[in-house]
Amino acid sequence: MIDIVFFNVGLGQCIFGYPRNNTDYTIMIDCGDTPDFKPVDFLIEKNLLPKNGQKHVLNNLTLTNYDHDHYSGLAYLREKVKIETTKFPKNLTPEEIDEIKPDKTAALEAVIDVRKTYTSSVENHNPPYTKNTFYLNKDDFESENVGTNDLSQLVFFIYNGTTICIPGDLEKSGWELMLKKAKVKELLGQTDVYVASHHGRDNGYVSEIFEHCKPECVIMSDKHIIHGTQENTASMYGKIISGDGIVLNGDSTSKRKVLTTRNDKNIWLRVEENGTRTYKSFN
Repeated sequence: MIDIVFFNVGLGQCIFGYPRNNTDYTIMIDCGDTPDFKPVDFLIEKNLLPKNGQKHVLNNLTLTNYDHDHYSGLAYLREKVKIETTKFPKNLTPEEIDEIKPDKTAALEAVIDVRKTYTSSVENHNPPYTKNTFYLNKDDFESENVGTNDLSQLVFFIYNGTTICIPGDLEKSGWELMLKKAKVKELLGQTDVYVASHHGRDNGYVSEIFEHCKPECVIMSDKHIIHGTQENTASMYGKIISGDGIVLNGDSTSKRKVLTTRNDKNIWLRVEENGTRTYKSFN
């Protein structure tokens, strides 16, 4: 059994996986936070991170994107826990990351330090889930002006027959290249939960994705609408759902096709040992 929490961190992203039968293999995909909410504090309070000596342990931190809203909580996270392994995209060097980010924050310093220090290969690492990752390099694009969005790391998280697609901030140019990869199309074909690219903005919606991907629901990590590009995507994503949607909080009278942290707050997905998926939301 695994619990996967999509935290409400505004227009950022933080996803946590807790394998209940093997708690040594906790995983966090992106570590966004807000001034008022630090997901790691919640995890420690709820005893969802094992402890080694005096410090809690996070087995793996995977980053999808080098934009601040995906790693804003990294400096604080490192204060609170020991991060054992990382999976960051290596399409930008630490020096390039520093150069393209004008605001020199503690979070940025932490990202650069992680990239410089977590360099050893990992041995005897056998988590109960499978994680497939893909990223593009700058020379994959015809244009020299490639933004960090299209350099996002595309993550497929798979556990006991459930596949979750987490594409970071990929936009059209990046998706067009990703869709040339046979393995990406294969994994999209088995995706059950699709996390909306670029927080549900319309520049992350690419119709060709859904020629392969027919999820049972879409999850958006976003906040109240402040961009025109957020306006209509919930209805757009709702049209690509396979079936009538999912049951949230046990209410089978009103099925849902699109969940958003804006409206539903924190979203908790449990995958049972028999493969059953249940969804709930909480403040």
